[in-house]
Amino acid sequence: MAIQFNCSSCNAVLRVGDESAGKSARCPTCQSIQPIPGPSAPTPSDDPFGAFKSEFNEPPQAPSANPYASPVTSHASASVATGGYHPTTTDFGEVFAHSWQAFKRNVGVLVGATVVVGAVSIFFNIVTSILDSAANNNNRMEFALLSLGLSLLGSCVNTFIGIGMARICLATARFQPAELGTLFSGGDKLLAVVGGTILYMIGAIFGILLLILPGMIFLLLLWPYYYFIVDRQCGVFESFSKAFEVGKLNWVTSFVLGIATIVIFIAGALALLVGLLFAAPFIGVMFATTYVMMKGERPGQPGIPQPGAPQAAF
Repeated sequence: MAIQFNCSSCNAVLRVGDESAGKSARCPTCQSIQPIPGPSAPTPSDDPFGAFKSEFNEPPQAPSANPYASPVTSHASASVATGGYHPTTTDFGEVFAHSWQAFKRNVGVLVGATVVVGAVSIFFNIVTSILDSAANNNNRMEFALLSLGLSLLGSCVNTFIGIGMARICLATARFQPAELGTLFSGGDKLLAVVGGTILYMIGAIFGILLLILPGMIFLLLLWPYYYFIVDRQCGVFESFSKAFEVGKLNWVTSFVLGIATIVIFIAGALALLVGLLFAAPFIGVMFATTYVMMKGERPGQPGIPQPGAPQAAF
């Protein structure tokens, strides 16, 4: 027998064993601590063995012996509003409006994270430039090797915090709590993102060599692969499959998104570069929102019930 209830913060459907009644658990979606209600009478749809599969048919997860471990979200009860996968045609006007409302709620965290990301990138660029200059002026190979090593380290660090930044944008797009500490949560998907990015760049370069247009189509269709990985939805190869499924339905939206990104970035740069502190994270929220809606989620604003979405149990 299992206890099923809704997260009071993000409305995700959660399930734990009945021995956890009266204790607390962390929601795996929004990370908030939730009190576990008492057991309720089972329904015919309940799984008496407590085994659930992920949205991408991953092997069932064994129940945790720790009553304070994160509950598992039920595959049978999950809906589009709580993170399902239903490739959907998306309108850019809806994406932009939702992104703006979400951005305003978390502007402080988003700008703060952007400052950290920019500072890290500038630091590595400055130090690498100094080492390159020393190598050229003194004709010292050790400086050149040190510069190369530091450049590779900087790329890894930027990728690491880039994953965290994407997760902050995803939480913002879903109207979930966003914290600056999430910026340093990318270790679990670092290698997968590096591998996926290498494949993506190879495909883009190969497409551009075939008269540019195939490369542009490749970029428009498959860019969501990155978010499928950092959102912990699937592995590298499956991320491209899922990206193609949602991308082919939304290539026009992706094209408009690319144009809007260029316009917003230029506008931010013209505002004495200070505008980039706001333009860059807003662009990130737009991409995260587009991904979320393309895969079938329709995250609603807090306090506004969404059709078909499970309501809070308490």
